[in-house]
Amino acid sequence: MKIVFIGPPGAGKGTQCKMLSGKLKIPHISTGEMLRNLGGDSAQMVHSRIDRGHFAPDDFMLPLMKDRLSQPDCESGYLLDGFPRTMLQAEAFDASLSAADHQLEHVVHLEVDPEELIARLAFRQRTGERLDDSAEFIRERFQIYAERTAPLLSFYREQGLVRDINGTQSAEEVFAEVLAATS
Repeated sequence: MKIVFIGPPGAGKGTQCKMLSGKLKIPHISTGEMLRNLGGDSAQMVHSRIDRGHFAPDDFMLPLMKDRLSQPDCESGYLLDGFPRTMLQAEAFDASLSAADHQLEHVVHLEVDPEELIARLAFRQRTGERLDDSAEFIRERFQIYAERTAPLLSFYREQGLVRDINGTQSAEEVFAEVLAATS
C-alpha cells in the first residue's frame, strides 16, 4: 500500500503516519525527519532552508526520495509524510510509479481549522521540537503550503485518490477515519 499524507503544518500527518505504520507494518517516510538528520555537503544548504520553513529544492528531493523508495523495506508499501510537496514532485513521483508499474492507492488529506493549527504549532514551539515551528516562520509556512502544496489536492482529486479527513478530532478519532478511508 502506497499512501501520501497531505495537510498544512501541524495537521497531524506525522502522528497519523506513525500510527498507521504500526498497524500496516510498512515504513513511515518523513522527508522532514530525513532532511533534519541530513549530513554531508548538502546539509548546510538544506538546513538553512527548512529551518526557516521553506522546502528543500525539487532537484535535491527527487533523487533523495527515489533512493529511499527503492530500499527493500518499501517493497510492500510506504506512507509518505512531506512528499510530494510541489507539483513538479507530484508529477515526477507519478511518472516513477508508472515506470515501475506501481500506483498510489490513497492521498489522505488532513483538514484542520487554522486556529487549531496555530495552537498546535505554538505548543510544539514551546516544547522546542522543531526550529521551523517558531512564531516568525508559522505564517510563512502556511503561505508556502497554500501556494505550493495545496494545489496537489486538485491533481490527486482528478485521479480519485483524495480521502478528506477531519483532523481536528482526537488522534484516535482521526486514526479511525484514516483506517476507514484507506481500507
